[in-house]
Amino acid sequence: MSAFVFRSELWTAQYTGVVARNLSEFRSAIATCDEDTIYYHLYRNMFEYHFLPTDYGNSFAYWLSENGYPVLAERFSAIDLMDCTSIEQVRQSMLRILDGEEGTHECKPFYFIRSVRAVIDTGYVAEDLDGFREGVKKAGVHTLFYHLVTSRLRRGKPMNDFSDWLISIGEEERAKKIQTLDLIAYDLYTVREKIGEILR
Repeated sequence: MSAFVFRSELWTAQYTGVVARNLSEFRSAIATCDEDTIYYHLYRNMFEYHFLPTDYGNSFAYWLSENGYPVLAERFSAIDLMDCTSIEQVRQSMLRILDGEEGTHECKPFYFIRSVRAVIDTGYVAEDLDGFREGVKKAGVHTLFYHLVTSRLRRGKPMNDFSDWLISIGEEERAKKIQTLDLIAYDLYTVREKIGEILR
């Protein structure tokens, strides 16, 4: 059995210089921007403690709603980010939603921003379930974000790091419960509490 190394994630926002002022420009920018830009606008809400209204899970959906496209906004919000294992997969889902949509009337500008990310070791390593339980208890929310969200996209696999490791030590039931937590419905502080309950 290998030890679990707790890592965390740091973000810096970087303006890309790309601005969309209508739906056609919005679609073109989504089709051509880099993955770190898509990543920022999809996951910023979760990373920054659910700062958007709860009806809109990502910045794209919020902008669509604010500019008179409620049906598109709803469809963007309905994309299951936890079911996707790559940013390109999500991009293609968004482009399919926008297929055939025309919009040249002036909108509030959407500024495309890129996330510049760094992954760091927290210095905490768990050798067994007790140590893992303690590590989760002490972990910051950005540690949770890295292991529950980012690591899945990095590995291109649907299972998060926590569940993957728990399975490796024979804790399949706990792994399943963590894997099925709704990370969109709860902020990461609440998620940490729920994981703590699962591990007790």
